[in-house]
Amino acid sequence: AAKEAEFRWTDSGDIEIQKWKVRKGSMVSKGSVLGLYMNVGNGEKSQSVKLKSKDSGIVVQINAQEGTVVHPGDLLLVIHPQTGITCTHPTIMKDMCADCGADLRCEMGVAGDRKKTVSASVAMVHSIPELIVSQEQALELGKEDENRLLRERKLVLLVDLDQTLVHTTNDNIPPNLKDVKHFQLWHGKNYMWYHTRIRPFTPQFLETISKMYELHICTFGVRMYAHMIARLLDPDEKYFSHRILSRDECFDPLSKTANLKALFPCGDKMVGIIDDREDVWNHAPNLV
Repeated sequence: AAKEAEFRWTDSGDIEIQKWKVRKGSMVSKGSVLGLYMNVGNGEKSQSVKLKSKDSGIVVQINAQEGTVVHPGDLLLVIHPQTGITCTHPTIMKDMCADCGADLRCEMGVAGDRKKTVSASVAMVHSIPELIVSQEQALELGKEDENRLLRERKLVLLVDLDQTLVHTTNDNIPPNLKDVKHFQLWHGKNYMWYHTRIRPFTPQFLETISKMYELHICTFGVRMYAHMIARLLDPDEKYFSHRILSRDECFDPLSKTANLKALFPCGDKMVGIIDDREDVWNHAPNLV
């Protein structure tokens, strides 16, 4: 069997590991970027420098954690050398493998029509359904999210928009109604105007509940509408950030439960839901 290769810091001077670009199980090739570091000699920090692999193989161990200072001779990570590596394509973005760079789309094919079998199958990022990862990576990432939430002493709350936090209509209404926001999803005189009123005490509710829950929007509104309402509710992105799931990303146009397994691959035991409709959640016990 091939002997595992220890990758140590061999240059002079101390460095600080800023960010790993690989994780345990990642496939690397000679010269590929493993991570970013800064020189921290003489008490001064340099700009970020790329740390490149000297071997090809699979990362089996990461010894230096992000944010730690590494001294000459310290072990950074361990790589199991392999020849003739076949990538299983565990992370895919728009039919391109993020690990080996292979274009997996069939020639003249449409999105999702791939010429090779891939291990990636789980879409974990709310607003980027084109980014998919393998079941193994999904479980690993899900566990990391759970551990982070436990450290922060928080749960997750999926929040519906219409008839829950806001009321929206496209009927003709007086332009001077109190607390009503008026907007178009596309600009132009031929496009529809929407009129939204935020329900009473919603800002106070979001401020209070965000201390105990990580908030996610989950709505059957289309993507542009969902992001517009999110900007009205959360202009500074301190409550929802990028965690917005709209109709465009829903796997099933009639049910919201289909996305739970992808968003929370380790289970929804830490997830609560507020919605005005029970049927779209299949009458889930964690729904309010």
